[in-house]
Amino acid sequence: MQQLADVVVKPGFQKAAANFGWLLAERAARLVLGVVVGFLVARHLGPESLGRLSYAIALVTLAGSVVSFGLDQIVRRDLLTAPDTAASLLAGTALIRLVAGVTAYALVILLLVLGIGLSQREGQLIAIVGLTLLQPAAMVPDLWLQAHLKARYSVWAQTASLAVGAGLRIWLIATDAPLTAFAWVVVAEALLAAAGIILLARRAGLRFGFGALQSTVTRRLIGEGWPLMFASVAVVIYMKIDEVMLRHMAGAAAVGIYSAATRLTEIWYFLPMALGSSLLPALLRARERGAAADATRLQQYYDLNAAVAYGLSVPMALAAPWVVAAAYGPEFAGSAPIVAIHIWSSVFVFLGVARGQWLVNEGLQKFYLAATMAGAVANVGLNLIFIPRWGGVGAAWATLISYAVAVWGASYTHPAVRATAAMQLRALLIPLNGWRYLRRG
Repeated sequence: MQQLADVVVKPGFQKAAANFGWLLAERAARLVLGVVVGFLVARHLGPESLGRLSYAIALVTLAGSVVSFGLDQIVRRDLLTAPDTAASLLAGTALIRLVAGVTAYALVILLLVLGIGLSQREGQLIAIVGLTLLQPAAMVPDLWLQAHLKARYSVWAQTASLAVGAGLRIWLIATDAPLTAFAWVVVAEALLAAAGIILLARRAGLRFGFGALQSTVTRRLIGEGWPLMFASVAVVIYMKIDEVMLRHMAGAAAVGIYSAATRLTEIWYFLPMALGSSLLPALLRARERGAAADATRLQQYYDLNAAVAYGLSVPMALAAPWVVAAAYGPEFAGSAPIVAIHIWSSVFVFLGVARGQWLVNEGLQKFYLAATMAGAVANVGLNLIFIPRWGGVGAAWATLISYAVAVWGASYTHPAVRATAAMQLRALLIPLNGWRYLRRG
């Protein structure tokens, strides 16, 4: 156990642990303010109205995957490796996202005008929630906070916006407000979070504006980011296309049952993001020390992600009927088998986030794009087969299989990635070989 003790006392580890602790605190606040209130909203709206709102959010999320332009991991990396370019990096990222956000919202409105088989109410919801497409441009300071392990500022801003959003939703439930009012709260919460992060990042010392734009930096960001942008689109497709396809193949109520289930499983997806942003400096230092140190640290990173994912998946799968009953009531009983299946996707989500950071560090963005596209195609194809037969349960199986294809199976297809595929396999086998960690020391 001496090796573990030596690691724990290092300043870098302590700073990363503190940053991760703040991110955990934010998630705890989100669980209390967001998820618990979300249960009340679901009970109040019922499966059909919840399904319509969830469908609108899913469609906007698909459009939003383009807006971020896949730049998060690139910018965090460059802020650490080339800190002197921070102002131009952030300015270029903000400009790219602003242009992409305005364009995406214009296209959403154009599709609504042309008509795509939606009801008038669904069109209104999409038009309202679509305003959140402008948020990623304003959230650029959060990348600087993440790279410098200053998560506490982001936590303060997002917790405040969550508290306001939770209070507004409770008021809407008490006053029996129309469904569109719940959509406006989604927008208000997003804009409040962005405004808070901008103000607190300035307090933490960040100074940048569009005057810092450098065409060479912006062009490089576009050149590096476009494969990751399309990869992000593919990721969102195989995360959200289920709800869109369910709406058109099984109806709004089926979307409500399915989205209620995924809210219970996807609340944990912040953990691999938090681990990645907190451990990125250590991963980059290990890479500089040579191949052996890099491989050791990467295996530990995969193992940690898999262990956490299994620790969440096993109890959630076993307790799904009781958790659903307590959260939503008997009207949503059909969500329980979906939860029991969908929660296992988190194992591949955790490993996928870890592999994604490594691929960016190694300059393998085009493989990242190909792998995620394979997952998206698999998910759409499986949904076409499974949803008519098994509804939401079929969509959950399609998601699980497609995640495995994109995150693990695809790793065997590229010579430069096969070594990490073996690392992922060892991480997947953690329940069988985890004893080796207990023998160290």
